[in-house]
Amino acid sequence: MEDKGVFEELGHDECLALVSTQRLGRLGVVVDGVPLVLPMGFVLDGETIVLQTNQGAKTLHAPLTSVSFEVDHVDWEQGVGWSVLIQGIGEDISTAIDERSEALRALAAHSWAPPPADRWLTIVPRSITGRRVRAS
Repeated sequence: MEDKGVFEELGHDECLALVSTQRLGRLGVVVDGVPLVLPMGFVLDGETIVLQTNQGAKTLHAPLTSVSFEVDHVDWEQGVGWSVLIQGIGEDISTAIDERSEALRALAAHSWAPPPADRWLTIVPRSITGRRVRAS
């Protein structure tokens, strides 16, 4: 008989606390009707995901559309892991001159993108859900 894991739903605040411990997530966008998932460095500001990147599919297809962002962690030794899914609207704040956008661009978002990493995206969440799984 195969062991099954035990799932536990995470509350909103716990989801945000867990996301804040990580620096790598996965951005999900739709490009020409096909889902595209990209690893992205990020920083969390309150509930807002901030991404610094370069021009490409993510900057062309994420703004003003529904996107997903997933962050997770697994402790293989302890047999426990968690996953948080943030769903919301992508925004391109690269050239925005409002005070909030300027403050978000000043954050230390780590980008793996080759230079120039001069594009800034945010995800304003509509939904934040998460779960923890424990091996039994």
